[in-house]
Amino acid sequence: MKFISRLLIFISLFISHVALSMTGDREVQVSTNKIVEGILSFSHWPKVEGHPLLCVSKQANFFNIEKAAGNPVFRVVAISNPTEFLSAGCDAIYFGRESVEEQNGIINALTGKNILTISENNADCVAGAAFCLNRRQQLFKFSVNLDSLSRSGVRVNSDVLLLSKDGDE
Repeated sequence: MKFISRLLIFISLFISHVALSMTGDREVQVSTNKIVEGILSFSHWPKVEGHPLLCVSKQANFFNIEKAAGNPVFRVVAISNPTEFLSAGCDAIYFGRESVEEQNGIINALTGKNILTISENNADCVAGAAFCLNRRQQLFKFSVNLDSLSRSGVRVNSDVLLLSKDGDE
């Protein structure tokens, strides 16, 4: 049963990844939430029992925290101040408009903890977060920073990595 549930989430992740290029602004948050749910559902933290805690920056444009409440894959909390990321007990962080430098500062302050990071403000995805959501005009994809991902200590199913921007080109 768990396999079927994960397969459905993976299919949803794939469809959301493709369909984002055809959505309007209203639907971007719903699709973004599904992408994040897909990434987190195919991730494994070595020391997390139960659902991981996703800390979402209140500066996020694409993620809808209200729609994420009660999610079956992760728990969610809104973060108002970047320093709150350090004390909230996050298993995953969703950065909003924080700069790559701010992302790096937070990530470096959390060194030694297994934290998966996702950003919507990191077009190059060569530093900072492990997953970077990028929207250019009507096209929306995500990239993977393998260096950051490997340093996170979180294992992500390779099928998710194949859906990244570099994996489908």
